Amino acid sequence: MDIATMDIALLKENEYGKTYQADGFKILYRNKGTTIGDNDINAEELIYIITGSAEITLRDKTWKVDAPTKIEFPAKTYHKIEALTDISFILYV
Repeated sequence: MDIATMDIALLKENEYGKTYQADGFKILYRNKGTTIGDNDINAEELIYIITGSAEITLRDKTWKVDAPTKIEFPAKTYHKIEALTDISFILYV
């Protein structure tokens, strides 16, 4: 029996963390204290936070979430994720 595999490419690595491209989604690792988003220039986004804790802002409301959790951001809507701990998540755009 053959095992299906796929390459997962490292897109970016910097002081914020790492971003990988998989087949139809991205895998992101973000370091504690970093901010993701902080804009309203986005397509509709579906995020599954796998590990860690984050502060989520959508429009003018903010709340704390702990993994595992699912977050949906509508297109062209102000949003921000601040990593309260090191976090990892899957992003579908």
